[in-house]
Amino acid sequence: MGCPGEGLRTPMELSGIQVIFLLAAVGAVAFLYSSVGHGGATGYLAIMSLLGVPIAQAKPGALWMNCVVASIAFWRFRKAGYFEGRLFASLAAASIPMAWLGSRLPLQGAVYAIVLGLGLASSGWLLGWMHRSTDDSPRREFSVSLALLVGALLGGLAGMTGIGGGVFLTPLLIFLRWTPAKTAGGISALFIVVNSVAGLAGLGNQALVWNPGFSLAPLAGAAAALAGTRCGVWRWSAAGFRRALALVLWTAAAKLLFTVKT
Repeated sequence: MGCPGEGLRTPMELSGIQVIFLLAAVGAVAFLYSSVGHGGATGYLAIMSLLGVPIAQAKPGALWMNCVVASIAFWRFRKAGYFEGRLFASLAAASIPMAWLGSRLPLQGAVYAIVLGLGLASSGWLLGWMHRSTDDSPRREFSVSLALLVGALLGGLAGMTGIGGGVFLTPLLIFLRWTPAKTAGGISALFIVVNSVAGLAGLGNQALVWNPGFSLAPLAGAAAALAGTRCGVWRWSAAGFRRALALVLWTAAAKLLFTVKT
């Protein structure tokens, strides 16, 4: 998963069976994550870990896939009216520079897995309290200063871990009652795109990852995202949307925390 161009690392050879597994797994991740407005970086990182792809290639590859899948999610959610520009602008104003900075101070190894896994588990815990804040509950006006702080923290974490930050942002927006669930998904989709671009910019030449075995992954992700966002936007209820989001968070957290190598 990456962008065409001159590879700066020796590409890892994948067998035919591994390529088939990669495409199928990428499609499944893109479908589920895009349905809740996410890009799927944690899922792609898990797939590449299983295939033995070095983290130096896996992180930028996941960010490139984030850009593809989350862009489709944003287009679909915004088209359906699930987006709030003023809140997004407050979050992104601080997250973009922090994502760039965080990408230059990446987490590695067990520390990376533990920090990201606990963060995802915490997000899942927040989501578990959603019965206190349904889509029928009154919305709260967001605080610009708090939104800037949230954006800065999530942007920095996104840059350090190689994800877009949406897995943390969506449940937090719902928990704070700043937006309904699906609007949170639309905001998170664009949040993921801009943070992923900032993270790639921070990596510089290291972002130019190319692997022949990954060449079809963006197509598989895009096709799955078109199907996933259709379900998330038009077919699933708010409760179904939150259950799908919870599944995304806990699956990603469990993979990271139960495969930590010390």
